[in-house]
Amino acid sequence: MLICPNCHSENPNRNNFCQKCGVSLTHHDCPECGTSVLWGNATCSNCGTVTGKVLRMVFWESVSEENVLSISAELLPLYEDCVDIGHRYRFLKNEEFAPSVQDWGEKGSRTLLGSVIDCQPLQPSVLKVLLLNQGDFLAKIANLSEISEIDEEPAWKSLDLPKLVLPYFKFKDLTPKVPEIYDAWCEENSEVLLVDDRNAWQSLGTALSEQSLPLPQLIYWFNEMVGLWRSLATLNYCQSLLVPDNVRVDEDQNLGLQLLYPDPAGVTPSLADLGKQWQQWLGDKSPLLSSALTDLLEKLVSEEIQNADELSLLLEAIALEEEHINFPEDFLEQDLSQFEELEVSGQLRGQGPPSTLPDANIQNIEELDDSPTAVLQMQLSDLADAAATDRGRQRLHNEDYFGLATQIQTKEDNQGKTVHAKGIYVVCDGMGGHAAGEVASQLAVNTLQKYFSQHWTGKLPDASMINEAILLANQTIFDINQTNDSAGSGRMGTTLIMALVQDTKIAIAHVGDSRIYRVTRRGGLEQLTVDHEVGQQAIQNGLDPNIAYARPDAYQLTQALGPHGSNFIKPDIRFFDTQEDTLLLLCSDGISDNNLVEENWENKLLPLISSTQSIDRGMNKLIEFANEHNGHDNLTGILVRLKVRPQIQVNDW
Repeated sequence: MLICPNCHSENPNRNNFCQKCGVSLTHHDCPECGTSVLWGNATCSNCGTVTGKVLRMVFWESVSEENVLSISAELLPLYEDCVDIGHRYRFLKNEEFAPSVQDWGEKGSRTLLGSVIDCQPLQPSVLKVLLLNQGDFLAKIANLSEISEIDEEPAWKSLDLPKLVLPYFKFKDLTPKVPEIYDAWCEENSEVLLVDDRNAWQSLGTALSEQSLPLPQLIYWFNEMVGLWRSLATLNYCQSLLVPDNVRVDEDQNLGLQLLYPDPAGVTPSLADLGKQWQQWLGDKSPLLSSALTDLLEKLVSEEIQNADELSLLLEAIALEEEHINFPEDFLEQDLSQFEELEVSGQLRGQGPPSTLPDANIQNIEELDDSPTAVLQMQLSDLADAAATDRGRQRLHNEDYFGLATQIQTKEDNQGKTVHAKGIYVVCDGMGGHAAGEVASQLAVNTLQKYFSQHWTGKLPDASMINEAILLANQTIFDINQTNDSAGSGRMGTTLIMALVQDTKIAIAHVGDSRIYRVTRRGGLEQLTVDHEVGQQAIQNGLDPNIAYARPDAYQLTQALGPHGSNFIKPDIRFFDTQEDTLLLLCSDGISDNNLVEENWENKLLPLISSTQSIDRGMNKLIEFANEHNGHDNLTGILVRLKVRPQIQVNDW
């Protein structure tokens, strides 16, 4: 069985192309030079770039005491150049992925860490197949307090898996801080474990030495490590946080571990060891920290702090005490000449704490002030956007229209970089079958942009102002219909979706069946709008969805701008506060039809959250893909990527 890398559908091994989406199952493009490369090849034949699926390997072997230190890459048992008898995983020996010998904390054993290439990356791993129907067993592992407890489990005996996998199963809920297992197996006196490689992630020590980080980012990382320490201690795996090169950050500054290391035999790591590691990472920057954090590190190393909960509370207290820098509400209205307008690189990014954030589905922006807030408030570090439209393959003209207007202001001084932005994003789908639908969609976009350019002068517009703007757009189109004495299908109209962004705050509004989606790493894909159509209205009134959409008029709009007076328009308006890196997609139904977004978001949208991905290219590729599958209608989309990090409230070092 082959798993399509694009749509994840299953295909017979004989297929050269995915039977669902048509993507090649034999070749893919080199990301560096574009040369076509076989899926199983390690490198590109043209430029030498590593194109294969790289995995981190742990090879553990039980040996006699005198041979513990003798293991090396040359002594690793290989099947030709592979580490498995099935010749699937090819051992890498180049300098970039050089293997190393490790003390794995167990007497009578030796461990080699290295890297392999998966020569069959579209095949599900043997481990994945074995675990397909083992949900109950995996749930038991999550409740383990000691690894030895698993020995008597019948399912464990039948699976014949290495014990190396147990901590990864136990801490599965900590993903992506803890890597996921890719494959694992046992041999006569050895165990092999493979996880996704994080060699491209920067070590935390390097990040701390090379970057001038704001104190809140530093506190956030330390607090993340304390949370990991608390979990890893339950299975004696705290050593994972004490191996300097094992703690890493990705390009968006999210913390993660490369591997899980057991505690050394007969040794229980302490929080003092963690404090020493922090001091080592900070090096000569320690004197430049706030005095409160410096004192905390000294107390930690001297063992005055011995409880992880206490340490976490002290870190949070430092963050709260240091909050004192506030920016004026009219910042966006200040003379742009004093700021540098540029594409923000977003070097300092972080993910918001998961447990104390405001509800993302707040209906009224005023409610935010009374919501529980994160210890570290988030601030914008980068905003990027892109838009594209296409007539489609069956329409003679394009009745969609979009508008995008963004202001980005960047202030940088010896306290760091501050980014403020506001943007208005609108997509309108002129009603098919109505005269001059393209006129209606353009009128709506232009009316809204003009209104907000005149009235949006301070904070993010409230629901009243947004409602007023939409009713004005409706009235503008309606008046033309009245002037032209149009009736029935002769009256032009349009759907509307709109997002207003000011720093980390977002307001959305819609009329009709065009949609807004939100994509985040934690929440996945969320549809933020509910279509204004007969079928959805029936569902909201309690009708079964299957029955509701069996009606011949199920897809008929219940609201649109233009055909009727403002008394008939009730736009849905919602407000959100961004607490993690977020991608918004505003699109007409030419993109969203046939569940195209729901079935392809992991490949087409999720990667675009990363700052390494071109959002313009991603938007164009989404239009191309939708045209292949939904080319029956016009296609229009806007992507907005918001990158956030803990708010800088203190003098940076």
